[in-house]
Amino acid sequence: MSAAPKVLLVEDQFELRDLLCDVLQDMGMDVRTADDGQAAMRILETWSCDVLFSDIHMPGPVDGIGLAAHLLAARPLARVILASGHPRTQLPALPAGVRFLQKPFRLVQFTELIREAQLASA
Repeated sequence: MSAAPKVLLVEDQFELRDLLCDVLQDMGMDVRTADDGQAAMRILETWSCDVLFSDIHMPGPVDGIGLAAHLLAARPLARVILASGHPRTQLPALPAGVRFLQKPFRLVQFTELIREAQLASA
């Protein structure tokens, strides 16, 4: 049996982070959570994820785009999904291969992107 996919979930809204974490765990994922980019960077120092799901706009100096670029520099095969309440056209360019999810989103949209990322990283 293969190991559970490792997902780093970065979201500054507590209720949303809790809900998405529960969904990922119910999908059989090994999940770590962070409430901002700096906390996520600390997690990545000792734990490597297969999939990163992050909000783009968070408190602190590290946003989701910077976090994605950092992860992909270290692990080019990792899959990244970034979310934002801002329309895609109002955001800076995303790193190559990064998927975008517009907030608010339905849980089915979230789980479909996670499954795609899981399959792509397997």
